[in-house]
Amino acid sequence: MADSLDPDLASAHPARLIAQRWHDHLTRERRRSEHTVRAYFATAHRLIAFLADHLGGPVDGPALLRLQPTDLRAYLTKRRATGLGNSSAARELSAIRGFLAFAAQEQGSDASLPRLKGPKKPRSVPRPISPDEAVSLAEEAGEDASQPWIAVSKL
Repeated sequence: MADSLDPDLASAHPARLIAQRWHDHLTRERRRSEHTVRAYFATAHRLIAFLADHLGGPVDGPALLRLQPTDLRAYLTKRRATGLGNSSAARELSAIRGFLAFAAQEQGSDASLPRLKGPKKPRSVPRPISPDEAVSLAEEAGEDASQPWIAVSKL
């Protein structure tokens, strides 16, 4: 899938060729995992398809450089409406930033990306250990302290 690109799609939206080169860059030069490359590449194509409708025309390199925060917010809003969670939305935003930076660099432009904060991820509070686990941990630490090699390392 990633290595073949429909020529009709590429001619309709030249940004798809940029996405293909970005895929190759992530694979060969950045040596990203196959799963990361697949997910980022899919995000780039979803963004391009969204922008074609959103902007009302073919998506090319200059169109990518003209994107505003409102365009990216509209994309993320549409994705969130399909049930995209906070972690996935943050990953999508990371992929978009990388893709847009690559597109800008390819065109010899500064990567003046639209500023957009990622979704907040809830912070979890550490779970306390049970009294039995605390006693077991203390006993294990006491047993380890009696080992000669531990005593030597403390000197």
